[in-house]
Amino acid sequence: MLSKQDCVYEIAILGRITWSLHSLSNEGTVGNVTEPRNIRIIDPKTGKAITTDGISGEMLKHIHAEKMWELEDNKNNFCEACKQFKPERADAVVTTKMKPEKAVEKSLKCELCDIHGFLIQAIPVSRSSTVEFGWALGIPQIERSIHTHSRVSVHFRELIEEEKGTGEWGQEKCSVKECKTDPSESKLYKYKSRGAKEGKWYCEEHLPEEARRAIQMLYHRPTRSGKYAIVSVFQPWRIGLNNVTMKYVDGIKRDKRYKLVLKAYQSMFTRTEGAMTSTRLPHTTNFSGIIVIAKNNIPTPIISPLKENYIDEIEEISENFKNDLETVKFNSISEFVKKMNELQSRTPYSITTK
Repeated sequence: MLSKQDCVYEIAILGRITWSLHSLSNEGTVGNVTEPRNIRIIDPKTGKAITTDGISGEMLKHIHAEKMWELEDNKNNFCEACKQFKPERADAVVTTKMKPEKAVEKSLKCELCDIHGFLIQAIPVSRSSTVEFGWALGIPQIERSIHTHSRVSVHFRELIEEEKGTGEWGQEKCSVKECKTDPSESKLYKYKSRGAKEGKWYCEEHLPEEARRAIQMLYHRPTRSGKYAIVSVFQPWRIGLNNVTMKYVDGIKRDKRYKLVLKAYQSMFTRTEGAMTSTRLPHTTNFSGIIVIAKNNIPTPIISPLKENYIDEIEEISENFKNDLETVKFNSISEFVKKMNELQSRTPYSITTK
């Protein structure tokens, strides 16, 4: 059982999450093609460089911040910029030539600025985030595909005799000989050109120019499926801590902010939203791993879930610091939520300064 009297210095979340049919983080768009991210890593099994899929830490951190904003009932606990979820945060609020310690103190009154950090350019002064994310890295093998998507005008419908949906081609196929389109990734249209006795079948990519002109937009989007290594660290001891004076700001409800961060973790992994989720909402099927809790002022160890025996190694390290470190394993999304609920009964660690 987790002790309600224990303080929490740091929390590390290390695990493997399975996301299917998502497009959470991309390289960018070239013409009408959106490119998926390609990340070069060292395969822990072979020691050789390989290419895999990646979801940036920036994307994951943005999702967590957005969940914090959503979960907070009283938006007056945010600064004026964060009330509107603007990226400027404290930089949009502190405009006078204040002393650095006063500027930080004012900024820390905002829950989001306190937890996710800020940069004030006018002074200048900054405070790093108490929540950190690494890249979510695809554990080989990752399934990737490019799907053709089109938006069409009403006039387009007048040119088509018949239409078959994605994955519903049946015995029909595209009439273009070199066509290699996967039926699960494209619709099929029966188009009759002027003067022709009968129509022919075409996939979206090989539609004749006359029909293509009626299409408002034709573009290609990536979809990926796989198991991803997740690493994240949360530092409760820094909640409300002015990094200029190294003293805690009076009046800040540190326990409340601590609980809000944990709830945001729960929400982001039970309902992951990011890029292209209006049509690429991820299918989350599993999340397993280990939570490392530092009860005293010792940094939590981080061993990447890319490594097969990362849990065993984390537990062995923790055994050498058994008075300072505690580990909690989870084997499902629901179990992760339960373990994070249990952690909410604890209190953020406080450093002592004169």
